[in-house]
Formats: sequence, structure tokens, C-alpha cells
Amino acid sequence: MKRIFTFFSLLFCCAWLWAAIDMQAHMSSKEGYSKYTQYRSKQINYYTGDFTADALRALSGDALFGALNELMGNTCLLNNEYSYDGLRTAYVSVDKDLNGSGNIIGYYDGRSMSGTWDEGITYNREHTWPQSKGADKSIPMGYDMQSVRPASTAVNSERGSTPYGESSQFYDPDEISINNANYEAKNLGTYRGDAARVILYDYVVYGEAGGNKNKLYNGNAQLLSKLGKSGVFESIPVLLKWHMNDPISLTEMVRNDGAQTYQGNRNPFIDYPELAIQMLKNASDVTTYDVSVTGAEMRPAYSLTLKDGFIAYVGKYAAKMTPASEVTVTGATYTYDNTTGRLTITKVTGAVSITVPSAEAIEMTADSQKAIKVIHNGQILILKNGKAYNTLGAIVDDIR
Repeated sequence: MKRIFTFFSLLFCCAWLWAAIDMQAHMSSKEGYSKYTQYRSKQINYYTGDFTADALRALSGDALFGALNELMGNTCLLNNEYSYDGLRTAYVSVDKDLNGSGNIIGYYDGRSMSGTWDEGITYNREHTWPQSKGADKSIPMGYDMQSVRPASTAVNSERGSTPYGESSQFYDPDEISINNANYEAKNLGTYRGDAARVILYDYVVYGEAGGNKNKLYNGNAQLLSKLGKSGVFESIPVLLKWHMNDPISLTEMVRNDGAQTYQGNRNPFIDYPELAIQMLKNASDVTTYDVSVTGAEMRPAYSLTLKDGFIAYVGKYAAKMTPASEVTVTGATYTYDNTTGRLTITKVTGAVSITVPSAEAIEMTADSQKAIKVIHNGQILILKNGKAYNTLGAIVDDIR
């Protein structure tokens, strides 16, 4: 049975424009991008030394896990001075509704609620990674601001400890209807991606892979052993699908900064979504994912390849979206929404060629000549200048 809830409008009154903004606006939307630029400095300043964005992007698998695990452990300030009880009064500055009204944004339904704690009548604390499955509230994982989110009490009671997923016996945040007169449906926001990114965060902060673990290690945070109906997520492919298909929202950007102020560390999968694919693409049952990245200034800098295609984002977000008339695709069926820059490729039939007005317009490759990386019949191909190359640089003639 679907769970339907209603939430009220979220307005952001800009001091200079008094314009409304959708808290589900994402980085690739014009609304989200313009606001995101105000938060970017904290993000850049966090990833320094051996942990710059470029250094992390050069890693994959256990090596990437190890780097993120070390960075998170070194910067996380959680200790005995923090607590589960402390979260209830801290949410008002972390999950703030940008109206400046003292309200907070609720998990799952996006409800704007009073940030004043009223003993759980209005909202309580939702453990994205359930307490019964490793996030006990007496240990850091159980009172981690990045992971434990405020949610409407009514909404929170629906999930319990049910793992996330799309099949029966799983909990799907997409079943909670977001009804808001000011919600801009074009931004396509849901809470699937939010949930997936928190699960990824918990794994990389508190888990272990390839012998890498930090001072916060919790043996119950082993993601690959916590799959299925008795775990925390249905499967890795579903986890990555939710992460990549639901873009980072303005709500997540705002709270990522607030959580860093509160406890020192950030969620790297909100800052650089492509790292999730890099880290897990070789996991069991993950055989159809690939990622290619543009420069650090582009957001979100990722694409997703699935059996039926992939999603990418096109557009110069600070100014205007690339018109549909200037985006063409051959080798697949596709849809393109120029209000969000969301390009969805389906039913790949061969070499996929995407034409856009300039190299900066497409977020799929660092190559200045509009190269695009796809998977065709299990083989990674780089398409450039009308030809297909394999990963060794050799031309591939037969790609039927």
C-alpha cells in the first residue's frame, strides 16, 4: 500500500529579490545552481592535501573507500560531548528552511516544520541506517548528524526498520507524495537519492573494505553484508540507481554544510556523486555501470550507464539551459528536458553519439572534443569524432 502524505510550501525569500525557491531544486537546475554557488567555498576547502577532488577521482574500489574512510575519520569530531539527545536542538541550524522562519525541512516528505523541539509531537529523529541494524543511538553512528535526520513523526512511524528498496517488503520514499503548490515538479526531486547517499556515507565512515578502517569503525556498517530484506538496502544496483537518478537537492547541500559545522565532516557523495560509482562499480552484480567526469566546476559531474541507457545533465546552468533544438542523440532513443538539463538515454542500439553546442555543455567527459564513454555488449567504448575506441585506444570497427 502506498503511503501518501502532504507537506506545505517551502519558500526562500532572497534578501535582494524576495523570490521563492524550491528546496528540492538540484544542482543542475537554474534555481539550485545559483544558490549552490554560495555554498561551494566550504566544499572546496574541505577536500585538500591528499584528498582533493581530482585525487579522489583517480581512485576506485577499495583504494577510494580507504581514502574517504581516512578523510571522514580524521575530520569527524563526534565524541562523548555529542549525543542523540543533542540532535533535537541542533536541527534548526542544520536542516533549516531557507525562509529564515525557524523551521526545518523534514525527511521523506519535505515538510516545513517548526524547529522547536516539542517532545516528538511534530518531528522525531529518523535513523536512515536503522538502530536495530547497527546504528545504536549510544554510539557515534547512532547520533551522526549526517545520518540521523529529522522527520515528521507520522512519516517516521511508517518505515520502522524496513530496508530501502523497490520490491515488496522494502521501503520506498518515492511512495510518499510531495504535494506543494510551490513545489516545482520540473526539478524531479525525491528522497530516494537522499536515503541512498546517507547509506553510502555510513558505510564509508563506519565500515571496512580492503583492510581500511578508521577509529569510528563499526562492524555492523558493512554494506555488502547488509543487503536484502533483513538488511538496509535491497541491492547495490538499486542503491546506485537511486543515487544517480535522483540529483542532489538544495536541501542536501544546505544540510551538508550545516552538518560539517556541527561535527566536522561532510558527505562526499553529496559533493561528488560520481565517487559512489567509482567505489562500488566492481561489487557483485554491478556490471553495467560506468562513469566519466568533467572538470570540478561542473555539477553534477556524472552519468549513469544501465542496461537500457543512462541519465546525464546538459546545460550551462548559471545562465540558461541548452535548448532542446541544440541537443541531438543518435544510436538510442532519448528524452531531454531543457528546464532541468536532464537527458535520458534509453534502448541503446549501438554507438551513442550526442551532439551539443559546446564542450562545456555536456557533463559526461573531460575530453574537449566531445568524447563520450558508453558500454556496448559489455565492452567499454569511447566515442569521439565519429569513431569508437576501446580503453586501450584502438579503433573498434564492429560495434553492431
